[in-house]
This record gives sequence, C-alpha cells and structure tokens, in this order.
Amino acid sequence: MNSNKFLIILSTLLLTSCATDIDFHIPLNRFDSPEVNGGFLKGDVGVKYGRSHKVTTAEVVEYIFPSLFDPTLSDETAIEASGHLSSNFSLGIIKRVDFVFKSYGDGPDVFGLKYQFLGEVASEGKEGWKGAIQLTKGSMDEDEGRLNVNLASGGTRNYNGRIELETYDISLNFGYRFNKYLITYLNSVYSYYDSKSTLTSNTFPTLEIDGIVRTYGGLLGLRFGQVSQHVTFYLESGVMHSRWEKNIKETSVPIGFGLDFSW
Repeated sequence: MNSNKFLIILSTLLLTSCATDIDFHIPLNRFDSPEVNGGFLKGDVGVKYGRSHKVTTAEVVEYIFPSLFDPTLSDETAIEASGHLSSNFSLGIIKRVDFVFKSYGDGPDVFGLKYQFLGEVASEGKEGWKGAIQLTKGSMDEDEGRLNVNLASGGTRNYNGRIELETYDISLNFGYRFNKYLITYLNSVYSYYDSKSTLTSNTFPTLEIDGIVRTYGGLLGLRFGQVSQHVTFYLESGVMHSRWEKNIKETSVPIGFGLDFSW
C-alpha cells in the first residue's frame, strides 16, 4: 500500500510541469442593449465579468525532471470555457447611431458602430419594442512570452511565441422596455476570428498555425436602472458555440454581469 502511494506521488511529480502557450479569448457574454444612447456625445462606460472561449493554438510543456524527459511541443488546437473581464465605451454620433469600443482580457480590442432601427432611444426611456444592429472589428499582434527549457542531454532550448488576430463581429438585437427601469433583450451574435500563431526556437524550424474560429449563438439579457440616474446593471446568459476550422468545437452556457455609468 505504501509503495503504491509512493508510485502515485512520483507519477504526479513527473507529470507536473510548467508551460508557455499561444492562446486568445473569444468573449461569449456581450452585454449589448438594443438601445443606443440617443444623441450627440451622450454615452456610457462600463465594466463587466463574463465567460469566454479560450483558444490554445500551440503549447510547450517542460517537465519538472528534465534529466528524464525532454520538453514536448503540441500544435493541437483546443477550445475550452474560461472567464474574462471586459470594459466598454460608447458615444452618440447622431440620435440613432453610437460609436462603440470594447476591450477584452487576452483578446483583441474591437470598435464599430451601433444603429437602432426600432423603438425610442435610451435617453427617452419609453416603453415598447426595440431593435438594433451592431458591427465591430478588431485586431491583436503581440508576443506570447519566452520559455527557456532544459534538455535531458544537458543542453537548453529557447521558445518564443507570437500571435496575430483579425476579428469581425455582427449582432442583431431585439428587446422590450417594460418601464423606465427595465429592458430585456435577445441578442444574436456572429464572430469571425482569423488567427496566425508563430512558435520559434533556437533548435527546430519555426512552427506556424493558421486558423479561423467562428462563434455564434444567442444571449438573453436584462438591463436594470434608469439612464437619467447614470447607473445601470446587466445580467445575461445564453448559448454560444465556437468552431475551429479543423472541426474542433465547444458549446457553453455563459452567465455574466456588470454595470454601466452613463451621461
């Protein structure tokens, strides 16, 4: 029994490792109301917490005992559910059009336009049906870190990661305002992420992984609070699906919340 425990502990230690990976996050919760701010320079700024899909395109793993095991390299893309913080900013250009900007943790910042084609705008706070369409785009180009690993032969190997991303996003959002404090909405979302990951070392040829991730689904949300009182709250959930072009996929039920300050 004691020998079995020893073997289990030893196996655990051998499997323990440090790693560097190339990855990015695709936001699942979007926190978009079907109303625009409603006038020139009317706007809001907010902070949110929601779910995301983490896409890992390449990974280098170093074991705790390099004298026994050489580091391993994996270029098998994986998608898994994760969490993320985000911030948002929007500013009215004309009554029915807003400029929007969103910043996501470990993912590309995006910017674009939102147009409300149905119902009264947020500043008027009137009951009824609302409808809006939003188009955004973004990019990211950054280093993913460096890892120096030890080899069983006694040498070392260096790895450097880099990722480039281009993203496009469209959403169609319908909702109903029950009173000046409460609006509910159903937001349909489609996102396109074109990624290029590069992993270089001082020993092996450069590894490049190119791919496209498409994310789509629906989000049911609630926005509570009167815009004229400057603070509103969001609660949102739904079903979102991401698919890598190599048939790697993940479906999640994201739940998120946040607040906005408006003027």
